[in-house]
Amino acid sequence: MHEFQQLEDAVIAALEPLKAQGLKTLAPYSGELEAEDIISITRLFPCVYVLSGGMKASPEGRNSRAEIEITAFVGDRNVRGSAAAAREGTTGMGVYGMLEAVRKQLHGKKVLPGWLPMMLDEETPLVYAPKQGVCIYTATYKTMSLRRL
Repeated sequence: MHEFQQLEDAVIAALEPLKAQGLKTLAPYSGELEAEDIISITRLFPCVYVLSGGMKASPEGRNSRAEIEITAFVGDRNVRGSAAAAREGTTGMGVYGMLEAVRKQLHGKKVLPGWLPMMLDEETPLVYAPKQGVCIYTATYKTMSLRRL
């Protein structure tokens, strides 16, 4: 199994406790958040989609250092607009609260044997749609492994 799939599955497993806080959708990302599709998938909010964003590899003697980015797409909605989606959302947690919850589950935590703990790299807005009441942020984490070639 490719490292992308292993890490995505491990991150999803680490985020599973968020379902008890009202998270409706936790899944690998498959393009669900394209601009034209956002309105049709709001019934799946609040959501976290997980995607391996790429790998950088560099040789280190007989080993290879692999660094992988994992991005969590965190989205919610609120009929009172995107600001309310960011702060309150459909469950009272909102996107900001979900970003914090994701950070507590991932940052500094080892999710897969042989890989260093996940480290938060960036949180940034992706979609802020006031008329639709939708707010989506991305949270990008990095991890690294040193393996024999």
